[in-house]
Amino acid sequence: MNTKFRMFLTVFIVLVCIFSTLKIVHTSGQEEVKQDLVVTELSNILRDWYCGVRSTGFKNITVNVSLAEDIQPVKIEDGKAEAVFYVKAAMIPKTTLEEVSQSPLLKGIQRYLNENRTKLTPGQIKTVGLAIKERTDSLKSIVGKLHEENGTFKVVCGITSEGTIDKNSVKIFYDVSAKGELNWEDANNSFVSSIFASYEEEERRGYSEIKDLIEKLYSLNTSANLISPNSVYQNLYNRINARYYADLHTSEASSNKVITCWVWDPTQNKYVEEDSSFTDMSYWNNLQYPLLPVTVNGKTHYEQLACYNCADYVSQAMYYGGMQTDSNWNPSNRKRSVGGKWYWSFVPDLTDYMKDTRHDWTSCLYNNLDIGDIAVFWRYNKYGKFERYHVAMDDYSYGYYGVYYNYFAAHTNDVRGQYYDSSSKYLYKVSCWRFAP
Repeated sequence: MNTKFRMFLTVFIVLVCIFSTLKIVHTSGQEEVKQDLVVTELSNILRDWYCGVRSTGFKNITVNVSLAEDIQPVKIEDGKAEAVFYVKAAMIPKTTLEEVSQSPLLKGIQRYLNENRTKLTPGQIKTVGLAIKERTDSLKSIVGKLHEENGTFKVVCGITSEGTIDKNSVKIFYDVSAKGELNWEDANNSFVSSIFASYEEEERRGYSEIKDLIEKLYSLNTSANLISPNSVYQNLYNRINARYYADLHTSEASSNKVITCWVWDPTQNKYVEEDSSFTDMSYWNNLQYPLLPVTVNGKTHYEQLACYNCADYVSQAMYYGGMQTDSNWNPSNRKRSVGGKWYWSFVPDLTDYMKDTRHDWTSCLYNNLDIGDIAVFWRYNKYGKFERYHVAMDDYSYGYYGVYYNYFAAHTNDVRGQYYDSSSKYLYKVSCWRFAP
C-alpha cells in the first residue's frame, strides 16, 4: 500500500468518524427537542384540563405543573408518549357568606326543626341547633380563603407520523395512592366530583340527615349505656383545630426527603433497615411527640414508628381537636401496647377501637364528610385478605349545591391537600368518631 493511498484512507476514515459523530449528536438533539416539545404540550393539556374540572366550584385558579421524573422518566416510543407530573394548585371557593346562609342543606335541617318543634324535647331541639351551627361554621371557614391542593398525574397520548401529539388520544390518570405504591385511575372518573344534586335534593338530604341523627342519638340514649346526645356536638371535638394541626405538621414532601428506620422483621427475627420516602420530619411535632434514633449493630437510624407514622399523626390531630382520651387511647400509650393492642399508633387497632367505643353517629357517605373526619385506605393483601393499611385526616371539605370535594393530609408518606373522590375503592371512609362517656 503506497503512502498516498494510506494518507487518503486515513483521511477518509477520520471524515467518516466525524460525520458519524455529528449525525449521532444531531439525532440525539432532535430527540431531546421532540421530548421537550411533547412534555411542554402534555403539561399544557394537563393544566387546561385541571382548570376546567375545578372551575365548577372554584375561581382564581392557578395550576403549577412540573415533571415528576423521580417517579417515572418520560417515555416516547412505539408511537406513544407518556409523562408523569406533579400538580400544585391554588384557588378560592365560589361560595359566598350569603350563599352559606341560603344553603339548601341547612334549610332542610331547619325545615325538620320547624315541622317537628312541638314533638321534640328541649334537648333534641338543642341538638338540631348545634348540628346547624357546626355545618354553618364549617362552610363559613372556607369562604373567601385560598385553598391549595396537590396531586400526581400521568398523561398518555399517541404520536403522529409527523412527531406531533394526537390530542384525540390523550388520557389523564390520577395516582390515588398519595405517593405510596403507584395506583393509577382514570382521572375523569376518580378526580372529577361525580356527586351532583339539585337544590331540592340537597334540601331533602339535610332534612333526612338530621332526622336520622336524632333517631340514632335518642334511641341509643334509652340503652343501658347512657349518653348525653348533646355531647356529640358541644365542647368536645373541634374539627377546625384538628384540621389546623394536621396541616401544620405535614407537608407535600419531595422524593428526596427520605429517612431510614430500624424495623422489626418477625420472619428474620431481627431489625432490618427500611426507608420511608416523601418524609420530611422538619414539619412534624417533634418537640411534643419525639421519635428517637436507635443504634443497631453500630448503625443509627430512626425508631420504627417514624417510618409508619400515619396513625400516630392522625391520633395527634384528633387529640389536638379535643377528642377525649381514656386509659387505652392517649399519648402515653403512643409507643406501647395495651393488652396487645396499639390503639394510638396502629391503623386496625385505632379504627376498630374508635368505632367500637366512640360510635359513628353519622352516615359514612362521601358527602357527609367534613374537615377533621377520617379516611382509611384499604387493599387486599397477597393472601387475598382485606387489610386497612393507611389512615389520613380530611383537611379540606367543599360541598355546595351538590358539588363535593374532599382532601386529606397524612404521614407515611407526607402529603397535604391531596384529593380523594367519592367512588374510590381504595378508601374506607368513616365520619369522625364522637365522644360517648
